[in-house]
Amino acid sequence: MYPQQSQQNSYGAPAAPLATGVSRLAYLRKVYGLFTTSIIAAAVGAMFALYAGTGASAATIRVGDTVAQVPPLVALQSGWIGMIVGFALVFGGFTIAMKMSAKPVVNVLALHGAAFISGVYIAPMVFFITIAASQGATLSPSPVRDAFVLASLAFSGLTAYTMISKKDFSFLGGFLSMGFWVVLGALVLNIFIGSAVFHLAVASVGVLLFCGYILYDTSRIMRAAPPPVAAAVMLYLDFFNLFMFLLTILGSRRS
Repeated sequence: MYPQQSQQNSYGAPAAPLATGVSRLAYLRKVYGLFTTSIIAAAVGAMFALYAGTGASAATIRVGDTVAQVPPLVALQSGWIGMIVGFALVFGGFTIAMKMSAKPVVNVLALHGAAFISGVYIAPMVFFITIAASQGATLSPSPVRDAFVLASLAFSGLTAYTMISKKDFSFLGGFLSMGFWVVLGALVLNIFIGSAVFHLAVASVGVLLFCGYILYDTSRIMRAAPPPVAAAVMLYLDFFNLFMFLLTILGSRRS
């Protein structure tokens, strides 16, 4: 059900009144429009990181018989410091977008800026997996394309199911929160273990986790009607993490 009148929600801004079918449709169009343009912004960020200054880069990598130049923005994120800084920028960017979700113009800029940064952040993963795929060393011959297609299909299917069934998936909140911390802890643990099999297992759990988050957040959006930018942030992060875990699985080495 949708709220029948404006009320305060957990984002500190009045929830959108969605009493009529017209306002519901307008609200959902805005949310999913922002979600779509956020994905485009992330793709632009990834392309920028993958191609900007490549010709002038002095960093190279050898994979099999192939020697490839590493783009500057990819090389900067290859070390631990670069990875931590990149993660901090992504986390900070989306935190700001959520805080600014009720401020016109600024909220949209913050959302797309954060999405752009997340695209830059994922560029090293895309770069190295693409090179491995060119050598025929990955499970999928085109892991980036296939991960995006699978993530899109899963997102569309779960969203459609939630909207058509009108089920309330709020009961998943506790399980998903616990699962998130378990997966995060497992990823940190694997930094020290360095097991490819364990990493693949964690990625598989991560796929299930964020499929659950899509159900949960879609249900929340339909009932609580947070500001459109806040709703778009939730959906984008669900899709982004699902894509990353699928890319980890499809980009893993055949060996």
